[in-house]
Amino acid sequence: PPHPLVAAAVRAPARLEALARTGFLDGRRDDALDRLTGLATRLLGVPLALVSLVDADRQVFASVSGALPEPWGSRRATPLSHSFCQHVVGRGGPLVVADARRDTVLCDSPAIPDLGVIAYAGAPIRAADGAPIGSLCAIDHAPRRWRPEEVEVLQALSELATRELERHAALAALREREALLAQFVEHAPAAVAMFDRGLRCL
Repeated sequence: PPHPLVAAAVRAPARLEALARTGFLDGRRDDALDRLTGLATRLLGVPLALVSLVDADRQVFASVSGALPEPWGSRRATPLSHSFCQHVVGRGGPLVVADARRDTVLCDSPAIPDLGVIAYAGAPIRAADGAPIGSLCAIDHAPRRWRPEEVEVLQALSELATRELERHAALAALREREALLAQFVEHAPAAVAMFDRGLRCL
């Protein structure tokens, strides 16, 4: 089981609310995120890169570049027990592991046999308030010493992923406000008119 501080960070209500606002917990795909994970696999020469969003009891893959073993590839999610990314969320910073089998915290993770995660490097993806909601990570199926410049690449890509998720959350909030306004106008007991600053009727 994860360290209690990791578990507390993962289950923080404000963090989970920010995560839900991204709209990506349904496993949808996004071209911009796919370009980022594709860049990660090419620049770092790894077989697998993910945008992983860490929910209270699972991780959801908003983007996958490379092949995930089944059934996880079709589900685009795993239980939290398979998540290295929860440790990125728990620490609020990058996690770099050369060989998970020799790591005292991760050595018993089912992600090692089930997903082939041996070397892992992940950088946090954050909500608008700065809370980590997941990670952009690179995975290798063999031991690997990550160079500092490779971790810098991951951090830069995770910042771009953060902006993309913020954009989606803002669009979702805008659509919600527009739907609320439309309901108000439709059910208002009196006529409603809207004018712009030039007093033109909209």
